Amino acid sequence: MKKKILSLALTGALVLSIAACTTSNTTTATSEPAPVAEVTSVEVKPAEASETVVEEQPAAPDFTGTWAEELSGRGYITFTPAGENTYNVEVHWGSSAFESANWNMTATYYDSTGLCEYSDCTYYIRTYTDEENYTDETVYTDGAGYFYFEDGKLCWGSAESDKDGIDGSSYFINADEPLNE
Repeated sequence: MKKKILSLALTGALVLSIAACTTSNTTTATSEPAPVAEVTSVEVKPAEASETVVEEQPAAPDFTGTWAEELSGRGYITFTPAGENTYNVEVHWGSSAFESANWNMTATYYDSTGLCEYSDCTYYIRTYTDEENYTDETVYTDGAGYFYFEDGKLCWGSAESDKDGIDGSSYFINADEPLNE
């Protein structure tokens, strides 16, 4: 309580000295402390609801299914869902009757880029010795790249085209849909 009274007295003295300095050159001393202004509560009203319409974000494209290379027909890509906007991806490209190029990766679609990106790609060459036997030669295990849609076709690009020859010019059509005749 003593601290409160001392605080009020000091505040009053400060207010009087400031008032004296700003109003005139003469000071008048008073023995009573100046009254302290009473704090009143202020009602804060909530802001009115905005009438701004937020546009609905388009849904992420669905990559699920099998996609066949449009020109030569020797390559296909299979996307299998592995979580929200994430896919296990297998690519098979027949080089000859006895050899194929293969890529396996996990790709995630990002709304911010519009790309389904990967960075864990394993690339290997499979060589068949007969119908049932083959050997795999791993070329790399750290490939990176992306998939996206252009005019309803799947496009595959690589972050390392000098390493794997994938330059983003390969287009794939949905092999799960019947062809229009």
